[in-house]
Amino acid sequence: MAKSHGSLRGIEAKIEYHPVFEELGVLYESWKRSAVNWMQTEKLSESFVEKRLMKHFNIQWAWADSIATEATQCLN
Repeated sequence: MAKSHGSLRGIEAKIEYHPVFEELGVLYESWKRSAVNWMQTEKLSESFVEKRLMKHFNIQWAWADSIATEATQCLN
């Protein structure tokens, strides 16, 4: 593994490091910040945020669902 990020276990130990993972992480966090912002400022529901994420960022439902769920947890 090119980079070590602490003690890895399970499937994570078998995935080799690749820079794309960091880029995806940055995108994911950016999308999550957008979702939290929409929930706070526009008082949108989790399901509406999912739809907006899919349309606005052109991402699949699974990504949008995960992001909207985390955004809801951040606000609770």
